[in-house]
Amino acid sequence: MKMKVAGLFALSMLLILGSVGCATKKYARNRVNERMTPLEQRAGSLEETSRRNTQDIGQLGTDVNDVRGRADRAQTQADTALSRANEANTRATTTDESVNDLRNNVDKYSVQNTASVNFKFDSYQLTPEAITALDQLAAQIKDRENFILEIEGFADSTGSDQYNNQLTQKRANAVQRYLAEQHSIPLFRMRILGFGEVRPVADNNTRAGRAQNRRVEIRLLTRSVAGAGTRPTASRQ
Repeated sequence: MKMKVAGLFALSMLLILGSVGCATKKYARNRVNERMTPLEQRAGSLEETSRRNTQDIGQLGTDVNDVRGRADRAQTQADTALSRANEANTRATTTDESVNDLRNNVDKYSVQNTASVNFKFDSYQLTPEAITALDQLAAQIKDRENFILEIEGFADSTGSDQYNNQLTQKRANAVQRYLAEQHSIPLFRMRILGFGEVRPVADNNTRAGRAQNRRVEIRLLTRSVAGAGTRPTASRQ
């Protein structure tokens, strides 16, 4: 009997100890799980942050390259603009020197030849006859340096003074533009002015007279330079 009681007591103790051991293991697992879950969440958050940082770094690199490319293009444009400005400066300096030379020696110029071109009523378009006369005049000053062209526009008495002044200025401009474009005559060597209906060369009361007054007169003035050759003077156009 005592043996049976002792065996039952031992079995009970084993059961109790097993239950306590299981409870301890379960508690331990729960505690581990409680600690692991925040760590796993934190690790996931860090991975997401790292991924975003990688994307941001890649975008930043793209933006830097884009800014660098724009800066390079801007520098190239600035260099081009500076080069053009320097060229314009050089041309302006050369022109200023030439203009100063003309001003300083204006009294040394004398009329070498004259030409006159006529225009249709209320028009500043060059006629074929006018173009021929300008070509002949330009042929006399080709490859020459010491010359000035005085270009003066005139009108007949039809219309108001203000309108005729504007019209004769346009006629003088048309002659200047043609000589500059077709014969490469520098602008600083051509002086233009529209005089309106003043200084008529014929009677404005007749149709033929008014046609003669619608004109542009061009005077070729040259300056004699020691040692320079002279050319024959052409007949008046």
